[in-house]
Amino acid sequence: MKKVFIAAGGTGGHINAALSMQEALKDTYDVTFVTGQRYLDYQLFENENVIHLGSKPLRTKNPLKLLANIFMNLLAFIKLKILFLKNRPSFVIGAGGYVCGPTLLAAKLLFIPIFIVEQNAVMGLTNKILAKISDLIFLNFKNTRGIKRNNKSRVVGNPIRSSITYKENIIAEELRLLVFGGSLGAEQINEAVFELVQNDFDYKLDILHQVGKGKLKQIQNLGKNVNYQQCEYINDMNEKYHWCNMILARAGASTISELRVVQRPSILIPLPIATEKQQ
Repeated sequence: MKKVFIAAGGTGGHINAALSMQEALKDTYDVTFVTGQRYLDYQLFENENVIHLGSKPLRTKNPLKLLANIFMNLLAFIKLKILFLKNRPSFVIGAGGYVCGPTLLAAKLLFIPIFIVEQNAVMGLTNKILAKISDLIFLNFKNTRGIKRNNKSRVVGNPIRSSITYKENIIAEELRLLVFGGSLGAEQINEAVFELVQNDFDYKLDILHQVGKGKLKQIQNLGKNVNYQQCEYINDMNEKYHWCNMILARAGASTISELRVVQRPSILIPLPIATEKQQ
């Protein structure tokens, strides 16, 4: 079977897009993932055919850290070049995250076709650089800021896992609120919900809250009619989409794409410090 490598890392949006593409390719290609060494890189790629590399971001104001990160990326680049020489993939896809930099550059120098996926309305730094050398650029939005449309670009929407499906909203006596501030949690949303659940309500309020790794907090006094549950990360997201009748979340591209499928009433709070103001 022909081989394909998909690079992605750092956030659930990038990684879930990569997993979605694997679903579409697995019947024709042997897919290997290339990712980093952060929490979600291990959590979401568990049990997959995956390579973890010590790649680092180049967006830093510390010159010493920049030099160290360049060195780490150089090591990753050398490992990838050897890997691609041995396996000779049909093509390599970058689904987001700084691990895509050394991965796609190594493939390009070996004359292997490279493709990038841009999920956001504003192209990130890594993809801005890679767009200049990519053979094809797959866009979620028609008017993506940071790139000029050309014969290499294709507007295809956002890859979504087949497990994310629509189910008619449940009419329930209680408000079932699903809260997630992105795959890594959001401290401001967390603090607002921690305060909310200590208030009394005249109706039943059932909350499931994804707080992010290491952000679980013991709530001493729940308010009247409040049922509250926390978790660091939700693995069975589609089940929780079907359970809830209201969603409170960040406004990431992956989240919005999934909400268009599940069609639940939602309150979206954009991340004010998002890189390139992507939300």
